[in-house]
Amino acid sequence: MFTTPKIFIPKTSKGRAYVIYNYDGRRVRHYNGNCLNLNINPNQFTNPKDRERLAKQLLFEVNTALKNGWNPFKIETEKPILKHALQTILDEKLGSNLCDLYKRNLKAVHRMFVEFLPSSDLNGKCDSLKLDKVEAFLNKFQTSERNYINRRRCLGMFFNEMVRKGFANQNVVKNTKPAKAKASLHVPYSDIQLRSVLNYLKINQPNLHLCCLLTYGCLLRPHHEIRLLKLRHIVKDFTQIQLSGSENKSKRIRTVHIPEYIQVELRLRLKDVNDPEANIFTLTHDPYSVGYFNLMWGKEKIKMFKEKLLEANQTIYSFRHTAVINVYQKTKDLHIVQQLLQHSNMIVTLNYLRGLGEMNDDKLKDVLPTL
Repeated sequence: MFTTPKIFIPKTSKGRAYVIYNYDGRRVRHYNGNCLNLNINPNQFTNPKDRERLAKQLLFEVNTALKNGWNPFKIETEKPILKHALQTILDEKLGSNLCDLYKRNLKAVHRMFVEFLPSSDLNGKCDSLKLDKVEAFLNKFQTSERNYINRRRCLGMFFNEMVRKGFANQNVVKNTKPAKAKASLHVPYSDIQLRSVLNYLKINQPNLHLCCLLTYGCLLRPHHEIRLLKLRHIVKDFTQIQLSGSENKSKRIRTVHIPEYIQVELRLRLKDVNDPEANIFTLTHDPYSVGYFNLMWGKEKIKMFKEKLLEANQTIYSFRHTAVINVYQKTKDLHIVQQLLQHSNMIVTLNYLRGLGEMNDDKLKDVLPTL
Protein backbone atom coordinates (compact mmCIF):
# COMPACT_ATOMS: atom_id res chain seq x y z
CA MET A 1 0.00 0.00 0.00
CA PHE A 2 2.90 2.35 0.71
CA THR A 3 6.63 2.42 0.01
CA THR A 4 9.21 2.87 2.77
CA PRO A 5 9.30 6.56 3.75
CA LYS A 6 12.63 8.35 3.31
CA ILE A 7 13.90 11.79 4.17
CA PHE A 8 15.30 14.34 1.75
CA ILE A 9 17.60 16.97 3.21
CA PRO A 10 18.85 19.71 0.85
CA LYS A 11 22.51 20.54 0.73
CA THR A 12 21.87 24.24 1.30
CA SER A 13 19.78 26.01 3.92
CA LYS A 14 17.55 27.53 1.21
CA GLY A 15 15.95 24.20 0.27
CA ARG A 16 13.38 22.43 2.43
CA ALA A 17 13.70 19.03 4.08
CA TYR A 18 10.81 16.58 3.80
CA VAL A 19 9.69 12.98 4.16
CA ILE A 20 8.75 11.30 0.88
CA TYR A 21 7.00 8.02 -0.03
CA ASN A 22 4.31 6.61 -2.31
CA TYR A 23 0.84 5.74 -0.97
CA ASP A 24 -1.51 3.79 -3.27
CA GLY A 25 0.68 4.82 -6.16
CA ARG A 26 0.55 8.53 -5.30
CA ARG A 27 3.59 10.50 -4.20
CA VAL A 28 3.37 12.07 -0.74
CA ARG A 29 5.62 14.69 0.86
CA HIS A 30 5.52 15.92 4.44
CA TYR A 31 7.45 19.07 5.36
CA ASN A 32 6.26 19.14 8.98
CA GLY A 33 4.18 17.19 11.48
CA ASN A 34 0.92 19.10 11.00
CA CYS A 35 -0.67 16.14 9.23
CA LEU A 36 -0.26 14.14 12.45
CA ASN A 37 -1.08 17.04 14.80
CA LEU A 38 2.55 17.02 15.94
CA ASN A 39 4.75 20.05 16.47
CA ILE A 40 7.71 18.91 14.33
CA ASN A 41 9.13 21.59 12.02
CA PRO A 42 12.62 20.75 10.68
CA ASN A 43 12.60 23.65 8.21
CA GLN A 44 12.40 26.23 10.97
CA PHE A 45 16.08 25.51 11.67
CA THR A 46 19.02 26.58 9.57
CA ASN A 47 21.54 24.52 11.55
CA PRO A 48 22.08 21.31 9.48
CA LYS A 49 22.28 19.07 12.57
CA ASP A 50 19.02 20.37 14.06
CA ARG A 51 17.27 20.09 10.70
CA GLU A 52 18.47 16.52 10.22
CA ARG A 53 17.49 15.54 13.78
CA LEU A 54 13.92 16.81 13.38
CA ALA A 55 13.62 15.35 9.89
CA LYS A 56 14.50 11.94 11.31
CA GLN A 57 11.93 12.44 14.09
CA LEU A 58 9.31 13.30 11.46
CA LEU A 59 10.31 10.22 9.47
CA PHE A 60 9.85 8.02 12.54
CA GLU A 61 6.39 9.45 13.35
CA VAL A 62 5.15 9.15 9.75
CA ASN A 63 6.44 5.58 9.46
CA THR A 64 4.80 4.61 12.77
CA ALA A 65 1.47 6.18 11.75
CA LEU A 66 1.47 4.40 8.39
CA LYS A 67 2.16 1.05 10.03
CA ASN A 68 -0.77 1.71 12.39
CA GLY A 69 -3.12 2.19 9.43
CA TRP A 70 -3.02 5.97 8.97
CA ASN A 71 -4.20 7.20 5.56
CA PRO A 72 -2.53 10.51 4.60
CA PHE A 73 -5.35 11.29 2.12
CA LYS A 74 -8.22 10.76 4.54
CA ILE A 75 -9.78 14.01 5.66
CA GLU A 76 -10.13 13.92 9.44
CA THR A 77 -13.19 15.31 11.17
CA GLU A 78 -12.61 18.40 13.24
CA LYS A 79 -11.34 17.46 16.68
CA PRO A 80 -12.75 19.24 19.74
CA ILE A 81 -10.69 21.59 21.84
CA LEU A 82 -9.29 20.25 25.10
CA LYS A 83 -11.87 21.97 27.30
CA HIS A 84 -14.80 20.46 25.39
CA ALA A 85 -13.17 17.03 25.22
CA LEU A 86 -12.67 16.96 29.00
CA GLN A 87 -16.28 18.00 29.63
CA THR A 88 -17.68 15.46 27.14
CA ILE A 89 -15.81 12.60 28.79
CA LEU A 90 -16.76 13.73 32.31
CA ASP A 91 -20.46 13.90 31.38
CA GLU A 92 -20.32 10.37 29.95
CA LYS A 93 -18.66 8.95 33.06
CA LEU A 94 -21.07 10.70 35.43
CA GLY A 95 -23.96 9.18 33.50
CA SER A 96 -22.51 5.67 33.61
CA ASN A 97 -22.85 2.90 36.20
CA LEU A 98 -19.70 3.76 38.16
CA CYS A 99 -19.46 4.00 41.94
CA ASP A 100 -20.20 7.37 43.54
CA LEU A 101 -16.71 7.70 45.04
CA TYR A 102 -15.01 7.30 41.64
CA LYS A 103 -17.38 9.83 40.08
CA ARG A 104 -16.56 12.35 42.81
CA ASN A 105 -12.85 11.82 42.22
CA LEU A 106 -13.28 12.39 38.48
CA LYS A 107 -15.27 15.58 39.10
CA ALA A 108 -12.61 16.87 41.49
CA VAL A 109 -9.72 16.17 39.11
CA HIS A 110 -11.62 17.71 36.20
CA ARG A 111 -12.38 20.88 38.17
CA MET A 112 -8.81 21.29 39.44
CA PHE A 113 -7.25 20.55 36.02
CA VAL A 114 -9.48 23.08 34.23
CA GLU A 115 -8.72 25.70 36.88
CA PHE A 116 -4.98 24.98 36.62
CA LEU A 117 -4.59 25.24 32.83
CA PRO A 118 -4.45 28.64 31.07
CA SER A 119 -7.16 29.40 28.50
CA SER A 120 -4.63 29.01 25.67
CA ASP A 121 -4.24 25.31 26.54
CA LEU A 122 -7.92 24.72 27.21
CA ASN A 123 -8.86 26.22 23.84
CA GLY A 124 -6.17 24.29 21.98
CA LYS A 125 -6.24 20.77 20.55
CA CYS A 126 -5.85 17.82 22.90
CA ASP A 127 -2.49 16.81 21.41
CA SER A 128 -1.11 20.33 21.83
CA LEU A 129 -0.90 20.04 25.62
CA LYS A 130 2.73 19.82 26.73
CA LEU A 131 4.06 17.20 29.13
CA ASP A 132 5.54 19.80 31.48
CA LYS A 133 2.06 21.31 32.08
CA VAL A 134 0.63 17.93 33.06
CA GLU A 135 3.61 17.18 35.31
CA ALA A 136 3.30 20.58 37.01
CA PHE A 137 -0.37 19.83 37.76
CA LEU A 138 0.30 16.35 39.15
CA ASN A 139 3.20 17.60 41.28
CA LYS A 140 0.65 19.49 43.37
CA PHE A 141 -0.45 16.13 44.77
CA GLN A 142 2.90 14.88 46.04
CA THR A 143 1.70 15.11 49.65
CA SER A 144 1.41 11.33 49.59
CA GLU A 145 2.10 8.57 47.11
CA ARG A 146 -1.50 7.38 47.26
CA ASN A 147 -2.87 10.86 46.57
CA TYR A 148 -0.55 11.29 43.58
CA ILE A 149 -1.42 7.84 42.19
CA ASN A 150 -5.18 8.46 42.47
CA ARG A 151 -5.03 11.86 40.77
CA ARG A 152 -2.75 10.56 38.02
CA ARG A 153 -5.04 7.56 37.42
CA CYS A 154 -8.13 9.78 37.10
CA LEU A 155 -6.41 12.23 34.77
CA GLY A 156 -5.06 9.34 32.71
CA MET A 157 -8.60 8.07 32.24
CA PHE A 158 -9.59 11.35 30.55
CA PHE A 159 -6.73 11.13 28.06
CA ASN A 160 -7.26 7.41 27.46
CA GLU A 161 -10.82 8.23 26.45
CA MET A 162 -9.59 11.06 24.21
CA VAL A 163 -7.37 8.60 22.34
CA ARG A 164 -10.18 6.04 22.10
CA LYS A 165 -12.60 8.63 20.71
CA GLY A 166 -10.06 10.02 18.25
CA PHE A 167 -9.79 13.38 20.01
CA ALA A 168 -6.05 12.81 20.55
CA ASN A 169 -3.31 10.58 19.17
CA GLN A 170 -1.53 9.90 22.44
CA ASN A 171 -2.08 9.86 26.20
CA VAL A 172 0.30 12.48 27.54
CA VAL A 173 -0.29 11.31 31.15
CA LYS A 174 1.45 8.00 30.36
CA ASN A 175 4.72 9.90 30.02
CA THR A 176 4.48 11.43 33.49
CA LYS A 177 6.40 9.98 36.41
CA PRO A 178 4.59 6.99 37.97
CA ALA A 179 4.60 6.31 41.70
CA LYS A 180 4.17 3.15 43.70
CA ALA A 181 2.34 3.26 47.00
CA LYS A 182 3.52 1.12 49.84
CA ALA A 183 1.08 -1.71 50.35
CA SER A 184 -0.75 -1.60 53.65
CA LEU A 185 -2.51 -4.83 54.54
CA HIS A 186 -5.78 -5.05 56.39
CA VAL A 187 -4.54 -7.07 59.36
CA PRO A 188 -6.92 -9.99 60.07
CA TYR A 189 -8.49 -10.57 63.48
CA SER A 190 -7.71 -13.44 65.79
CA ASP A 191 -10.67 -15.48 67.03
CA ILE A 192 -10.65 -13.64 70.36
CA GLN A 193 -10.39 -10.22 68.68
CA LEU A 194 -13.19 -11.06 66.25
CA ARG A 195 -15.66 -11.84 69.01
CA SER A 196 -14.52 -8.97 71.23
CA VAL A 197 -14.83 -6.32 68.51
CA LEU A 198 -18.23 -7.62 67.34
CA ASN A 199 -19.54 -7.70 70.90
CA TYR A 200 -18.34 -4.13 71.46
CA LEU A 201 -19.98 -2.89 68.23
CA LYS A 202 -23.26 -4.70 68.98
CA ILE A 203 -23.61 -2.65 72.16
CA ASN A 204 -22.25 0.68 70.92
CA GLN A 205 -22.89 0.80 67.14
CA PRO A 206 -25.63 -1.60 65.98
CA ASN A 207 -25.47 -0.44 62.33
CA LEU A 208 -21.71 -0.89 62.21
CA HIS A 209 -22.08 -4.25 63.96
CA LEU A 210 -24.44 -5.53 61.26
CA CYS A 211 -22.18 -4.16 58.52
CA CYS A 212 -19.13 -5.97 59.95
CA LEU A 213 -21.15 -9.18 60.41
CA LEU A 214 -22.18 -9.11 56.74
CA THR A 215 -18.63 -8.28 55.66
CA TYR A 216 -17.36 -11.31 57.57
CA GLY A 217 -20.19 -13.81 57.16
CA CYS A 218 -21.25 -13.02 53.56
CA LEU A 219 -17.94 -11.57 52.26
CA LEU A 220 -19.76 -8.58 50.78
CA ARG A 221 -18.04 -5.23 50.30
CA PRO A 222 -19.14 -2.81 53.03
CA HIS A 223 -19.36 0.56 51.27
CA HIS A 224 -20.78 -0.28 47.85
CA GLU A 225 -22.74 -3.49 48.48
CA ILE A 226 -23.73 -3.81 52.15
CA ARG A 227 -24.54 -0.11 52.63
CA LEU A 228 -27.08 -0.24 49.79
CA LEU A 229 -28.88 -3.45 50.80
CA LYS A 230 -32.68 -3.30 50.78
CA LEU A 231 -35.31 -5.64 52.14
CA ARG A 232 -35.98 -6.99 48.62
CA HIS A 233 -32.36 -8.20 48.37
CA ILE A 234 -32.94 -10.60 51.28
CA VAL A 235 -34.89 -13.56 49.96
CA LYS A 236 -36.02 -17.09 50.78
CA ASP A 237 -36.83 -16.52 54.42
CA PHE A 238 -33.63 -14.61 55.20
CA THR A 239 -31.36 -17.38 53.91
CA GLN A 240 -29.98 -15.59 50.82
CA ILE A 241 -28.95 -12.18 49.51
CA GLN A 242 -29.44 -11.67 45.78
CA LEU A 243 -27.76 -8.81 43.92
CA SER A 244 -28.16 -7.89 40.27
CA GLY A 245 -25.16 -7.21 38.03
CA SER A 246 -25.49 -3.46 38.57
CA GLU A 247 -25.48 -3.86 42.36
CA ASN A 248 -22.09 -5.48 42.89
CA LYS A 249 -18.52 -4.97 41.76
CA SER A 250 -18.27 -8.16 39.69
CA LYS A 251 -21.14 -6.93 37.43
CA ARG A 252 -22.65 -10.43 37.52
CA ILE A 253 -25.82 -11.65 39.23
CA ARG A 254 -24.70 -12.73 42.68
CA THR A 255 -26.38 -14.99 45.23
CA VAL A 256 -24.91 -15.05 48.73
CA HIS A 257 -25.93 -17.51 51.45
CA ILE A 258 -26.58 -15.94 54.84
CA PRO A 259 -25.15 -17.77 57.89
CA GLU A 260 -27.62 -18.50 60.66
CA TYR A 261 -25.97 -16.07 63.13
CA ILE A 262 -26.66 -13.23 60.66
CA GLN A 263 -30.19 -14.43 59.92
CA VAL A 264 -31.02 -13.94 63.61
CA GLU A 265 -29.83 -10.31 63.50
CA LEU A 266 -31.67 -9.55 60.25
CA ARG A 267 -34.97 -11.01 61.41
CA LEU A 268 -34.81 -9.01 64.63
CA ARG A 269 -33.99 -5.76 62.81
CA LEU A 270 -36.50 -6.17 59.97
CA LYS A 271 -39.43 -7.85 61.76
CA ASP A 272 -41.67 -4.76 61.40
CA VAL A 273 -40.44 -3.67 57.96
CA ASN A 274 -42.69 -4.46 54.99
CA ASP A 275 -41.50 -2.05 52.28
CA PRO A 276 -39.23 -4.04 49.89
CA GLU A 277 -37.40 -0.82 48.94
CA ALA A 278 -36.48 0.00 52.54
CA ASN A 279 -32.75 0.16 53.21
CA ILE A 280 -31.83 -2.29 56.00
CA PHE A 281 -29.85 0.37 57.91
CA THR A 282 -31.88 3.57 57.51
CA LEU A 283 -35.23 1.71 57.14
CA THR A 284 -36.14 4.35 54.53
CA HIS A 285 -35.70 4.47 50.74
CA ASP A 286 -32.48 6.50 51.12
CA PRO A 287 -29.19 4.85 52.15
CA TYR A 288 -26.51 6.43 54.27
CA SER A 289 -23.76 8.34 52.44
CA VAL A 290 -20.80 6.40 51.07
CA GLY A 291 -18.55 7.47 53.95
CA TYR A 292 -20.99 6.60 56.74
CA PHE A 293 -19.41 3.34 57.93
CA ASN A 294 -15.90 4.80 57.78
CA LEU A 295 -17.07 7.73 59.88
CA MET A 296 -18.66 5.43 62.48
CA TRP A 297 -15.57 3.21 62.50
CA GLY A 298 -13.30 6.21 62.97
CA LYS A 299 -15.23 7.25 66.09
CA GLU A 300 -15.27 3.81 67.65
CA LYS A 301 -11.77 2.62 66.80
CA ILE A 302 -10.23 5.20 69.15
CA LYS A 303 -12.19 3.71 72.03
CA MET A 304 -11.41 0.16 70.92
CA PHE A 305 -7.70 0.97 70.79
CA LYS A 306 -7.86 2.23 74.36
CA GLU A 307 -9.53 -1.00 75.42
CA LYS A 308 -6.88 -2.95 73.43
CA LEU A 309 -9.46 -4.62 71.22
CA LEU A 310 -7.76 -3.50 67.98
CA GLU A 311 -4.29 -3.54 66.43
CA ALA A 312 -2.83 -1.17 63.84
CA ASN A 313 -4.31 -1.57 60.32
CA GLN A 314 -7.33 -3.51 61.53
CA THR A 315 -10.34 -2.07 59.71
CA ILE A 316 -13.84 -2.94 58.52
CA TYR A 317 -12.24 -4.71 55.56
CA SER A 318 -10.23 -6.81 58.00
CA PHE A 319 -13.44 -8.76 58.66
CA ARG A 320 -13.48 -9.80 54.99
CA HIS A 321 -9.82 -10.74 55.07
CA THR A 322 -10.35 -12.74 58.25
CA ALA A 323 -13.22 -14.60 56.56
CA VAL A 324 -11.02 -15.44 53.56
CA ILE A 325 -8.38 -17.00 55.81
CA ASN A 326 -11.08 -18.94 57.65
CA VAL A 327 -12.53 -20.35 54.40
CA TYR A 328 -9.14 -21.19 52.89
CA GLN A 329 -7.91 -22.95 56.02
CA LYS A 330 -11.11 -25.04 56.02
CA THR A 331 -11.10 -25.98 52.34
CA LYS A 332 -7.59 -25.41 50.94
CA ASP A 333 -9.55 -24.73 47.73
CA LEU A 334 -8.65 -21.56 45.82
CA HIS A 335 -11.63 -21.93 43.48
CA ILE A 336 -14.10 -21.80 46.37
CA VAL A 337 -12.38 -18.69 47.76
CA GLN A 338 -12.49 -17.09 44.31
CA GLN A 339 -16.22 -17.76 44.00
CA LEU A 340 -16.97 -16.34 47.45
CA LEU A 341 -14.94 -13.20 46.79
CA GLN A 342 -16.34 -12.82 43.25
CA HIS A 343 -12.84 -12.22 41.87
CA SER A 344 -12.60 -12.01 38.09
CA ASN A 345 -9.79 -14.57 37.90
CA MET A 346 -7.68 -16.87 40.03
CA ILE A 347 -4.62 -14.61 39.86
CA VAL A 348 -6.42 -11.92 41.86
CA THR A 349 -7.41 -14.49 44.49
CA LEU A 350 -3.89 -15.91 44.65
CA ASN A 351 -2.37 -12.46 45.14
CA TYR A 352 -5.00 -11.77 47.82
CA LEU A 353 -4.03 -14.88 49.80
CA ARG A 354 -0.31 -14.28 49.33
CA GLY A 355 -0.78 -10.75 50.62
CA LEU A 356 -2.43 -12.19 53.72
CA GLY A 357 0.43 -14.60 54.26
CA GLU A 358 -1.75 -17.65 53.58
CA MET A 359 0.00 -18.60 50.36
CA ASN A 360 3.75 -18.30 49.80
CA ASP A 361 6.38 -19.50 47.38
CA ASP A 362 7.24 -22.50 49.58
CA LYS A 363 3.63 -23.71 49.47
CA LEU A 364 3.53 -23.25 45.71
CA LYS A 365 6.76 -25.23 45.41
CA ASP A 366 5.30 -28.09 47.45
CA VAL A 367 2.40 -28.65 45.05
CA LEU A 368 4.52 -28.94 41.87
CA PRO A 369 4.00 -32.25 40.03
CA THR A 370 6.50 -35.05 40.61
CA LEU A 371 7.76 -37.69 38.18
